[in-house]
Amino acid sequence: MTEDSIIKTRLFRSDSDFIHRRSIRIAEAIAFKSGTIADPVKTVISTISQKKESYFLKPGKETQRATPNIHDMFPNVGSNNKSETDGFTFEVIWEYLIKISIINQLTFKKVLVLLYRLCFLLDHNLRGEIRYHPSPEILDYISKMDFALKDGFKDKFKKNEIELLEFLHFIDLLGWNEDVKYHIKNGQPDFEDRTKRNVGRTNTIISVISVPLMINDFLANIIENVNYIERINVRLILSTMQKLSKSRGICVLSGVALQRYLEPYLEK
Repeated sequence: MTEDSIIKTRLFRSDSDFIHRRSIRIAEAIAFKSGTIADPVKTVISTISQKKESYFLKPGKETQRATPNIHDMFPNVGSNNKSETDGFTFEVIWEYLIKISIINQLTFKKVLVLLYRLCFLLDHNLRGEIRYHPSPEILDYISKMDFALKDGFKDKFKKNEIELLEFLHFIDLLGWNEDVKYHIKNGQPDFEDRTKRNVGRTNTIISVISVPLMINDFLANIIENVNYIERINVRLILSTMQKLSKSRGICVLSGVALQRYLEPYLEK
């Protein structure tokens, strides 16, 4: 058994258990105390280390829209009430992952598989409050990857980035909040429409995975053909841009496509 076998994962199919767990989290979030935009209420979700924690501020900015998402919250990771993820748009999230792809292609795949596992709550504790809680073995695996990534970020990009475990916790909250925004009806969790069950957490996190994979194809093509400009396939990046523009930022590769990209860590 290799060290990498710990993250080997089979393609996941949404089932009633997964929907039930999402519903539990939505109901929990509805009950979080709320303040005002100027003075939101903080709810700590997880203690990541002695200094860092993941937390929501409630209400979020989308409660101020003309057509408001009235249950919107603001996900954060930080310490001493200072957020390290304030301003983490999709652009910033994708940039972080693309930088990892430039540092090391295998590590890039492994991080995306960790995100895939996170999407479907495979590393969450499932009793009581449902929290991102990887096993000690996976935490050790993440720590080793993070140690190597720190050097990679400094070497290739001359700067420090958020730690990998903190990033994973943030994406978990991001997905949770997307469910809260789109799956509440009459003040209760609602997944009655089967055609929309992937809206929210699933589509958001799979998009976090999918876009960097498609951009990575383009970067790999450039690197491979750096001395042969005429061979560079510009359509690879144009295809990604077209999909994003048509879907308003949501770009979801199929399970089959993800498995092909992420093998051998993601299996049929």
